[in-house]
Amino acid sequence: MRFLLYPDREVIAPAPSAALPKYVPHISGRPWIVGDWDDAEIVQASNKDYRVVLLGTVGSSDEELRSWLDAGGREPDFTTIHRSIAGAFFTLVSTSAGTTRAFGTLSSFRRLSFSTDPDAPLASNSLALLIEMFRPRLREERVPLALIAPRAPWPLGDASYWQGIENVLPTHQLCADTTGPLHVSERWALPRRHVPQDEVTPALAAALHAAIEARARHARSTLSTDLSGGMDSTSLAFFAREHASELTTMHLGISVEMNDDAEWADAAARALRSRHIRVSHDEFPRWFAGWHVTNERFAAEPEPSIRTEGMHRAMAERLSEHGCTIHLAGSGGDELFYPDESVLPGLRREAPAALYGAIRGMATLHRWPLAKTVRAALNRDDPRSWLVRETASLGMTEFERPSPAWDVVFSLSPWATDTALSAVQDLILENTADAQLDAAFASDAVAYGMITRNGQIHRALDEQTREVGVRYEAPFLDDAVIELALQVRLVDRLNTRRFKPGLAAAAAGVVPDLFLDRRSKGDYISLIYTAFNEHRRSIAAQADDFRLGRRGLVDVERLKTYLQSMQPQAQHFFPFEFLLAAERWLQAADRMTLVNER
Repeated sequence: MRFLLYPDREVIAPAPSAALPKYVPHISGRPWIVGDWDDAEIVQASNKDYRVVLLGTVGSSDEELRSWLDAGGREPDFTTIHRSIAGAFFTLVSTSAGTTRAFGTLSSFRRLSFSTDPDAPLASNSLALLIEMFRPRLREERVPLALIAPRAPWPLGDASYWQGIENVLPTHQLCADTTGPLHVSERWALPRRHVPQDEVTPALAAALHAAIEARARHARSTLSTDLSGGMDSTSLAFFAREHASELTTMHLGISVEMNDDAEWADAAARALRSRHIRVSHDEFPRWFAGWHVTNERFAAEPEPSIRTEGMHRAMAERLSEHGCTIHLAGSGGDELFYPDESVLPGLRREAPAALYGAIRGMATLHRWPLAKTVRAALNRDDPRSWLVRETASLGMTEFERPSPAWDVVFSLSPWATDTALSAVQDLILENTADAQLDAAFASDAVAYGMITRNGQIHRALDEQTREVGVRYEAPFLDDAVIELALQVRLVDRLNTRRFKPGLAAAAAGVVPDLFLDRRSKGDYISLIYTAFNEHRRSIAAQADDFRLGRRGLVDVERLKTYLQSMQPQAQHFFPFEFLLAAERWLQAADRMTLVNER
């Protein structure tokens, strides 16, 4: 699915090289949406004032959307449409006054990009399509941001690396007036207060049912889900069983004695009576298998899916052979239902009587020193002071836990040069001072930050699996689910006696207690060791030609020393995958830029 959005006025813009056969006009009759999508991916409705199009996985019909539009009166609140219509879709609105607005999803799974040229104010769900049309140059000053793992702090984590093109933040909407350039405005914010779990549970359970039903109505034959054996995928599979006429489950097994996921997955499959596909990770490409593939499809931006994209494509091919067209993953469950230590300072404010028990429980669970856990709970950093301190400490390779944060904890590649370090520090402090995520509670900001990272990963994986006929979706990343989960008070989210209590409450009566009460958790660290040892020598052999090295951003000799040595600890594997993603992107982007300049 890819499309272009035109404002309701005459524009002069370059044309895409490939035909975009489908078309929806403005109320005025001028071109509005031009693209290519599956017929089942579009729902639309109109009245005399508005034309509304939902593109993606939509849990409604044209008639249901029209009913929603009519019920909204003269000024419907389109920013709350996710509370009535489930799924993961773009909301596109054209008015009789000639204005438009458009937005994707809160997770960034559906994201819009746009041209800042006032004479060619086009937008698209495909950054690559806009780059192909406008042939922009790289913003070289932003390239060092690609070395931050897992992402730069808000709002740089979804920034464009191309001149004249911007990405719309997932909390914002894109607006077009009858004149002038496109502009953005905020459409959603994190909650300012929390409510008890039992006030949210019925709505959360309903939202999960609706999210699965939206996918079931799009599945042509059988709906498929991950079934790792863990709580997130197992819960989704049982929800799916209630909505899919035929359910296929897939388990990617690993031969590790301490990992009992396969036993739990098999037990769940028997209870589900699903068609269960059990395969070994050894049957699919290793992690990082495609790190050296630098064709044009990787030129738009670094893709955070580089670690597992080959495995997921092979998984999609196997599922396609079984007739599956939509596959569900449990991504987002950890971020929404399993808070980290950033919950402690907020708990001190929200439920001080529960704080000491939470401190002892987290210290015991994570094997943290009690004194350090107490200090973490007493932390009084505000978002700005936390960001300044974290930015100043970039370049350190050892991270102390527990350490409460106000955003996704970020680090710089340990192979980054001083030039890269200085550039990143300047970029962060210059671009985030007045633009940090507005959060009343640090735990909400951290959870939401990681949700957007999951959305970026799934956006990249979905693009690749669609090439073999399978859509790759994550219902926990739906707007309604995110919004409800983040409304729950912290004392109810953090229950050291029950794993993911919020999800367990919503899944009660759908998922058997046996699976909600599981205490063990599978470990997959061996996969990254295997992949690293398989690829490290070939990567080292090409390191002298790295674009990152040529730009003075990576110390190539230090990187080669790392690659040519055995690694007893896994602490550098995380930034390593982001370095590979950045290098593959730069190689493809440099080639494309060279072609465009000829």
